Parts: sequence; structure tokens; C-alpha cells
Amino acid sequence: MVVKDSSTSAPVRDWLRTHRDAPMRLFDRLITWFIADRHADYGFAIMRIASGSFLLGWLLLNLPIASRIWGPGSGYWQPYREILGYNFPFDLLQKAGPGLFWAWYIVTIALVVAFTLGWRTRIVTPLLFIAYTTLNGQNTPISDGGNYFIRVMLIYLILVDISRRWSLDARRRAAKDAPETQTGSVLHNIGLCLVVAQICIVYLEAGLYKVQGSLWQEGTAVYYPLQSEAYGVFPPLADLMTHWAAPVVIATYVTVLAQIAFPFLLFNTITRRIALLMLLGMHLTIAVTMGLPFFSGIMASADAVLVSGATWITIVTWLRTTVTGNRFARGLRARVRRRRAGKGAGADEESGTAADSDASRASVSQ
Repeated sequence: MVVKDSSTSAPVRDWLRTHRDAPMRLFDRLITWFIADRHADYGFAIMRIASGSFLLGWLLLNLPIASRIWGPGSGYWQPYREILGYNFPFDLLQKAGPGLFWAWYIVTIALVVAFTLGWRTRIVTPLLFIAYTTLNGQNTPISDGGNYFIRVMLIYLILVDISRRWSLDARRRAAKDAPETQTGSVLHNIGLCLVVAQICIVYLEAGLYKVQGSLWQEGTAVYYPLQSEAYGVFPPLADLMTHWAAPVVIATYVTVLAQIAFPFLLFNTITRRIALLMLLGMHLTIAVTMGLPFFSGIMASADAVLVSGATWITIVTWLRTTVTGNRFARGLRARVRRRRAGKGAGADEESGTAADSDASRASVSQ
């Protein structure tokens, strides 16, 4: 009978004995991650500025027809609103007159501007969610995925410190040297987890839904929206993109694979960048060729939280250098400096002339 050495026959037991403190170390790292810092603050700043700009453009472009879409002129949608079952405060505009509607619309625009600039976002964000959802609920059939997605995001952004970077709140805090609390950091990072989870769910669900269709399985699905009259904004461009079969097949399969694999590609830096670039290309294509800039812009702005702060600092620095370092910008700054110097010299000359005249009057009086 052969007796095996227990020291060599129990590798699992040895590994567990060696790493018996691994759960506590993992728990400590998790707690530290939540309370030590507010992550993705630059990404949230980009998301705030980009999504706020798209919301503002959407409201301003629809300003001439706003009353017929969401105001008193949209009363024919009332049976549909009752089916949706919006309750207080999201039903305040259902029986509103022109005065209340336009006041609500203007206040919503003001909230979007404050949100974009990052002014008092802890108060502005929940108010914007109520104002925008109430307005959007007046006529949901004209909404697209971007409208619904930003409504969900606004709920999560209530928890997030979206004005920590590149905002008016950041300037005010720097002037007051206000400290950050651990409670605020925990809420911020919980909001970050919710935003990332929502993004992953949207892409994964969209990919799984697509893969069930025969057109996506055959590799021809991209062809039909590009050639449809409803989405055909630039027919010559659509014809060029669908002239050859290979690009259509590649775009179809890459879209499905990128959406389904997206949650799993986030665990590695290189694969995460590849996934974000593929989805950014998809959103740009949808915005240009299908005439859906609002939907694409809102979705792409949410993806910004998955880009590291160092990358955003590099991009912003490059843009700032490009915009302010070209020949036109340097010439404009030199012209402004010369004008200011000329005004300063003119003011000194006027003050000197006034002083000379005062001195002459004093000498005459003497």
C-alpha cells in the first residue's frame, strides 16, 4: 500500500491556506475604492457638457413648434398619456394653458444651461429630471432612444458629483477651499456603478435582440436603414456606403459583436479602448447617415465616463493648444493686447492733460 504525501496531494487546501486573508483584502480594496476618491470625474464632466448641449439644442430647435408638440396644441395625445399613467409631478402639463407651458419650457431651458455649466448641480439635476420628464411625457411617440436614455441617466446623475471638474461649482469650491466628504464620494461612486451598468445593459440587450433577426444573421441589416426613406438623410452617401456588399456585411457583424461583447471588453484597457472606438464610429455613422444626432450624441456622451481622466486631460490640452496656438488666434491676441495698450496709453495721456490743465488753472488763480 502506497501512502501519498499530504503536502503534495492537497494543492487546493494549500492555496486556500496561503490566501485565507484574500476576502478581507478584497473587501478593504472595495471599501477604499468607494471612499478614497471620486472616480471618472473628468468623464462625468464631459458627459454633463455634451448631454446638456444636446438637450439645449433639442429644446431650442423645437422652440417654434413646442406648443404643438408638448403644449396645449398636443391635447390629441391625452388618451395615450392616460395609458402611460404618468403621476404627479409628471402630469402637470397635461391640462396646462399657454402661460404655464411656456413658463415651464423656459425654466427647463434655464435648468439645462445651469446643468451644462455645472452650476449648483446637486439641486439642478433633480429639478431638470422632473422638468424634462414632464415635458417629454407630453408626446412620447416622437421620442427616440436618446430621450429615454437621458431620463434614466439623470436619475443616476443625482447621486454623482458631475461638477467636480470644468464647472462653475468647481471654481466656487476652489475659492472656498471646501473639503469633500466620504458620504459624497460613496454616493458618487455608486452613481458611477449604476451608469456603467446601465450602459452595459443597453448595449448587451441591443446586441442580443439584433442577433435574433435573420437580417443580422445574414449580414445585410445595415443596408436597409441606410436605404430607407425615413432615415435617408444623405442618399448619395448611403448609396456609396452600400454599393459594395463587403462593407455592409462587416459593419453588420461588427455592430452586433461590439454590443454583445462590450461588457466583457471593459476589463482590459486595450480592449476597452477598441470597444469604445467601435461604438463611437457606430454612433457617428448613425448621426450622419440616419439623421439621429440627438440619439447618437446622448449615447456617446454616456460612454465618456469609461474613458480615463488622463486621456481626457490629454485630449482637452491638445484641443486647447490647437485652438489657441494657431496663427489666427495668436494674431487676434496680439491685436487685443495692442488695443488694450493703446487704450491704456490714451487714458494716461488724458490724465496727464487733465493734470496739466489743473496746474495751469491753479497758477492763474494764484
